[in-house]
Amino acid sequence: MSRRWPRGLLLLMAVSSLLAAAAPLSAAPLLEELDYQMDAWVLRDAARAKLTLKNLGAGRYQAVLSGETRGLAALLSGQRRDSYQTEMVFADGKLKPLIYREETRRRGQRHLKEYRFNHAAQRLELWQLKERQGHLVLKWHTELKEPVYDPLSAFYNCRLGLLGPLKEGDTLQIAGIPYPAPETLEVRLGANTAAGRQVMVTLSNPALAGQKGLIFIIFNGDLVPTQGWTRVLGFGKISGTLLPDGKYLKNGLPEIPSGLKVPEIGD
Repeated sequence: MSRRWPRGLLLLMAVSSLLAAAAPLSAAPLLEELDYQMDAWVLRDAARAKLTLKNLGAGRYQAVLSGETRGLAALLSGQRRDSYQTEMVFADGKLKPLIYREETRRRGQRHLKEYRFNHAAQRLELWQLKERQGHLVLKWHTELKEPVYDPLSAFYNCRLGLLGPLKEGDTLQIAGIPYPAPETLEVRLGANTAAGRQVMVTLSNPALAGQKGLIFIIFNGDLVPTQGWTRVLGFGKISGTLLPDGKYLKNGLPEIPSGLKVPEIGD
């Protein structure tokens, strides 16, 4: 004889199944969570930004940098929200990007780009969202013979010392995503002051003032970025300050040999 289950119980079972399916992503250990107040020109607290790093397991990690305008800045920017996300795998002693996404929402419109790194096939692809079609389409591809990094994977590789040690005055050159043109990120280590260690990052970005954009970042003793500033066309100076009560990455990654910590950059 067949058994009929009460509708309420069936609904509860369905909800439980959905929650169980979502659990692995939500339960991914959070290694770092940093919140920043952003000031733009004369506008204080014009936006808030958050940087997170999660351990997805099996040597994979997810870094996300997201930001949202506030107050008058939100009104002027069309309620702009930005998100940059990279999924990486620890291999050959480095964090290699697998998928890097750039997403912007503004005035009800959504723009999404997804860079897919196929290291086995030595191929890098750019997929872009076509809202009218409702899916991503292949826009560009190139060979991937040499290591290439997106900004987030480059950032964590540098902080963890996986691209080599630096001393004051050294400049590290990192190959960025070669679209729409080849790009090299330059990281120059500055002096260690009472405020912290200053690092200057040079990159090509048409939104930044001049042909080369300059970003200045101050790191504390635990290599946590506490302050940063740059100049953007149309806005002037944009600066960010670390807010308290964050979770800091201090002990490196599980794949790094035991006893090796996030390194202090030498003088």
